[in-house]
Amino acid sequence: MKLKNALLGMFTAAALLAVSGCQKAEAPAPAQTEAETAKETEAVKAEAETAAAKAADKEQEETTLTIPMSSCVTTLNRQFEITEAGWIMMGPIYDELFYMDVDETRYYLAESYEVSEDGLNVTVKLKDGLTWHDGQPITADDFIFTLECNLDTNNGAGFANVAFVNDQPVSYEKVDDLTVKLTLPQASASYAEALGHFTLMPKHVFNGDTHIVGAEENLKGIGSGPYKVAEFRQDEYLKLDKYENYYGGEPSIDHVIFKIVPDENAQEVAFVNGEVDFLEISTYDALQKYEADDTVTVIKYPEGRVNNLAINAFSPKFEDRRLVEAVFLAMDQKAIIEGAYGKGIAEPGNSPLSNVNLFYNAGNPYYEQDVEKAKEIVKELQAEGTTLTLVTNTNEGLKNMALVIQQQLKEVGLNMEITPLESSGYMEKIFSDDTDFDMYMMGYAAAGDPDNVVAGMFDGTWTQNLYSSERAAQLWKDGRGTSNMEERAEIYKELQKQVYEDRSIYPLAFPNYVFAVRSYVKGADTIRTAPIFEDFSKLSIEK
Repeated sequence: MKLKNALLGMFTAAALLAVSGCQKAEAPAPAQTEAETAKETEAVKAEAETAAAKAADKEQEETTLTIPMSSCVTTLNRQFEITEAGWIMMGPIYDELFYMDVDETRYYLAESYEVSEDGLNVTVKLKDGLTWHDGQPITADDFIFTLECNLDTNNGAGFANVAFVNDQPVSYEKVDDLTVKLTLPQASASYAEALGHFTLMPKHVFNGDTHIVGAEENLKGIGSGPYKVAEFRQDEYLKLDKYENYYGGEPSIDHVIFKIVPDENAQEVAFVNGEVDFLEISTYDALQKYEADDTVTVIKYPEGRVNNLAINAFSPKFEDRRLVEAVFLAMDQKAIIEGAYGKGIAEPGNSPLSNVNLFYNAGNPYYEQDVEKAKEIVKELQAEGTTLTLVTNTNEGLKNMALVIQQQLKEVGLNMEITPLESSGYMEKIFSDDTDFDMYMMGYAAAGDPDNVVAGMFDGTWTQNLYSSERAAQLWKDGRGTSNMEERAEIYKELQKQVYEDRSIYPLAFPNYVFAVRSYVKGADTIRTAPIFEDFSKLSIEK
C-alpha cells in the first residue's frame, strides 16, 4: 500500500511540473523494505486466523437438535399437511392460535377468544407485535386470508372444520387490525377447540391470492413459530434456524434438523451413534434398554389415540350381530397388548374416546374374554370354520395385534385372513362401503373435543362402515348441540356406554407416546402432547 502511494506521488509531481513549467518536484517517498512487507503480510495473516478461530468457536458454541423422521413433507405449508410426520416437521415453523387442554388453555398467536352466550359468535384477538419470519406484521388480514383459503374447497386445505360448521360456511368481519369476529351458521360446542389449532398463512407472501394449490409460495415456509426455514432438501432433511424475534422469546437451541430416515432400525443405529438426538420407542425391549442408559432420558405419556378392531357393518358375515359378540368374547385384551407392544407401550382401551379426551369416562366397562361362550355362539350360528378377512396397514403395533387376534379366533373355531395394505390403499379401503372384507385394524386421534374427529368416525363423515345404533347416532348429535359442559359430560358418558353395547369397535389400546432423547436435551417433557413437541421454544441443550 505504501509503495502504491509513493508511485502515485511521483506521477502526480511529474504532471504538475509539465503543466506549470516552473515548480520544483519533491523527492519521492522511500520504497517499502522487504522486512516491512513481510511484517504487514504476517499481520494480515494473523488477523485472518483470528477471524477464522472466532467463527469456528461460534459454530462450536451453536446448538443443534436433530430428529429422525420416517417420511418427509412435500410442502412447507401446514395447511396441506395431515400426517403426524407433517405436523411434527411444521410444528416449529407455525404457531397455532391456542391449545385447549384438559386443565388449561395455552395461548400462542391469540391473546384471547370469546364465545357469545348463544354460541353463534366467536371473537379472536391476536397478540400485538407478532411478526412473520420475514419481519412483516401478523394481523387480522392474515387471519381472514387464511379463512378464505379454507372456504375455497378446491384448495383442499386442512382447516375446513374452522371454515364450515355442518357444511355451512362461517362468516367473518374484521373488527380492527388484530381482531376478527366469526359468526357460525349454528352453535357448535366443539368449534372453539378446533379454532385453537387454526394456523395462519401470510397474506403478503401469497399476494392475497386465495388459490393456493400448487403455488410456489407453499415451499417458502414463511411462518410464525420459533424456528424459520433455512434449507429444505426433499426426502433428505429440513433445516431450521431459530427466529430471534420470536414473540415468545429467542429460542435456546440454534438449529433444528429433521433428518429423513425411513427405516426404524436405521433410526436406532443413528441414535446410538450420536447422529440424531431423538428416538421413538415402540417395543418393551427398547424401553428397557434405554431406561437403563444413563446418557438417555426416556419420556412416556398418553398419545391421545385409540387403536382398535373395527367391524365392517357392510359385511354379509356380520348380518347376525351375534357373530360380532363371539369375536369380541374370543379376544384377550391383555394378551393382545402384551403380544403386540409389551409393557409400558400401551394401556388397555375401554372407550371410543382416548384416555386424554376432554370427556373420557374411566369407568366405562371393558370387554372381557369368555372363550366357552364364544364357542357356543359360533356353534349356534353354524359358523365353525368361517374365514373372516381383516384389513390392516403397515403400522407395527396394529399388525402385531392382528396376529395375536388371529390365534385367539382360531381357538373358538374362526379363521382370520390378514390383508396388509399400504397407506393410500388402506385408507381408501376402510373408508369405503365395500363388502369384501369383514374387519379392520384402525387407530385414530381422539384427544381434545369428541366432535372434531371421533364423531366423524361414527356418523359417516370419515367412514361409512361403522355400525351405530339410533341411540348412539342421536347422542353424537346431542353432544355437539349444546355448549353446556356439564350437559355434554353426561351425554358423552352415556354415549361411551352405548358404543360399548353396540360393539361397533373393540377399543384395544390407548398407545403411549414413548421416546428417548439424549440427556443433554432439556424440556422435552414440559408439555406432554402428541405429536411432539407442542412448543419447541421450551427445549434447550445443556452439555
